[in-house]
Amino acid sequence: MHARRAATETETVPVIDLAGEPAQVEDAVARACAQWGFFHLVGHGLDAGLLAEAMTQARGFFAAPAQAKRALARSRDNPWGYYDRELTKNRRDKKEIFDIGPDVAALRVEGDVFFGETPFPAWRPELKTVARAYFAACEGLCLRLLGPVATGLGAEARTLNDAFAGAHTSFLRLNYYPTRDPLAGESDQPAGLGIHHHTDAGAITVLLTDGRPGLQVLKDGSWRPVDPVPGGLIVNIGDMAQVWSNDAYQAPLHRVLAMEAEERLSLAFFFNPAYPAVISPLPATVRPDAPAQYRDIPWSEFRRRRADGDFADYGSEVQISDYRIS
Repeated sequence: MHARRAATETETVPVIDLAGEPAQVEDAVARACAQWGFFHLVGHGLDAGLLAEAMTQARGFFAAPAQAKRALARSRDNPWGYYDRELTKNRRDKKEIFDIGPDVAALRVEGDVFFGETPFPAWRPELKTVARAYFAACEGLCLRLLGPVATGLGAEARTLNDAFAGAHTSFLRLNYYPTRDPLAGESDQPAGLGIHHHTDAGAITVLLTDGRPGLQVLKDGSWRPVDPVPGGLIVNIGDMAQVWSNDAYQAPLHRVLAMEAEERLSLAFFFNPAYPAVISPLPATVRPDAPAQYRDIPWSEFRRRRADGDFADYGSEVQISDYRIS
């Protein structure tokens, strides 16, 4: 009986109740990060009405004419806004996105990094209000998750908080996966998957979906579905969590299938460090039998190089393997 239960737990993405007993939550998060890099999160405390309204606003935005959306296009200098030709692994995805950055009062320079305003559509004013509320809710949730992520590595609960102090670089992405290629008739190169296989660059990703399948994770050499559970959010760790863990946690390789029969919508919140943060294996993860696997990674450098690879083909997309100690 026990062996059968253990096998079942490793065959599907685990479900974690954040409202459960703290020690059990910490253990479940650590096991999920090590075995899958993904988990379903219930008992998260986010308001169901807010989640529903955020999805409604995203759906309404993508229903607008292409010309109206493209007037809000992002650029290499300002990463926030609409885009319908993003690359993953230097291949074009079959999707549309709208990226929402931090809530800044004005354009500013922090170090050598440029922050820009998100060009919210004047023709849909409710989107800004709802997106900002949802952004804040996801930010609070991720701060709660940092504790179990850290303690699972043998570190203190607040060990990772300093990396997000000040103006962290988290952002919210509205994803739309249409059945028709957004660039049909404009590009000689057809889009492939909804999103090609990749790992997320940052620390934690929180995903809300419309309930339709399509997300897959590579596990033990095969692609496994990560279909949503009722009332739950989908959480995965990113590259920086893998580096902090010294490879004890694995940032999962995942993808989204191209939609052929029906469209799909999701909202992804990427919880990213502040630009001045330097990421390296936590001292608690480095031992004589487990030496540090990575040299220091300046987050500003890593994020900028990854963004360039997503926006256009400016060269190969940076990976944490580029910082691995050989």
